[in-house]
Amino acid sequence: MADQGVDTSALAKQHELSKLEDLIGSIKGSKHRALLLDALHLTHNPGLGLDLGLHRSLATYDQLAYLMMSSPTLRRAIEQGLRYQNYPGRFSGDAIITDFRDLGDQGCFDVIVRHDLGELRLLAVEELLSNIVATSRWVLGKPLPITQLRCDYAMPGHVEKYKTVFDCPVKFDTSSIQLFFNASVLDEPLPHASPQSSRLYASLCKEKSIARTKGTVSAQISQLIEGSPASSPSMADIANLLHCSPRTLRRKLQAEGWQYQQLADSIRMNRARKALADPLKPITEIAISLGYSDHSGFVRAFKKWTGVSPSEFRKKTL
Repeated sequence: MADQGVDTSALAKQHELSKLEDLIGSIKGSKHRALLLDALHLTHNPGLGLDLGLHRSLATYDQLAYLMMSSPTLRRAIEQGLRYQNYPGRFSGDAIITDFRDLGDQGCFDVIVRHDLGELRLLAVEELLSNIVATSRWVLGKPLPITQLRCDYAMPGHVEKYKTVFDCPVKFDTSSIQLFFNASVLDEPLPHASPQSSRLYASLCKEKSIARTKGTVSAQISQLIEGSPASSPSMADIANLLHCSPRTLRRKLQAEGWQYQQLADSIRMNRARKALADPLKPITEIAISLGYSDHSGFVRAFKKWTGVSPSEFRKKTL
């Protein structure tokens, strides 16, 4: 940020941090958000997220970067990257996640914003999208052949920057956030592939991921819900499994920025969006698999989550 006219030393001191340029370790989410808000205002750069994602240091990914680069193919690298996507400690945490689909001739990254990030929503999404571009270049040894970008927000004033970063047609005000690319690169051998290194870094990432999520109530509840989205356990059931009272569980969950129903709905929404990507799967079947007794109940819930009906969503994303 120093190259954008910001006194980084003063900014770091204000937030009780060490020198920003040397900051590699994680910081608390609330402090990270406050830091980014100040940076957004001080730089007067509405496209700051694009810049941050594109120039994010490889060091911030630690072992995950080397795990992805030592993978045999981009497909495998993506699988590993998404498995540990919160491993680097993004400020947005569980509020924004990435999924991937192989659509035959196209690969597709789906960016899902789970709940409100306020003023930082655009910055978070743009940082993630541009970092996909940067990370793919590290892994592939060449630019990712992007074919289209779809964004669920209005065209920003800095739209010209999108041409530089993504070099592809961009659509705004769509029903979802998706980055498409030519799938022919998915199974090409990677230039730094190494089975031995891949096994080593996979082990290190797994250990760090377990340590990172240990004790995180939202992560534990998510696993329980994802195991059976059609019949999610009640708060009382989960509290019993986690050996605490429902009141204590609710307080811990709220401290992490979640409410139980919000968490359950976000998991169902993600499952629904993935299922709707299959044009041959009946919507009624998807509704039943998610625990809805009738088609209309699922339609109402999906419209509440996304603003469009399941059929409209399917039409816009296929």
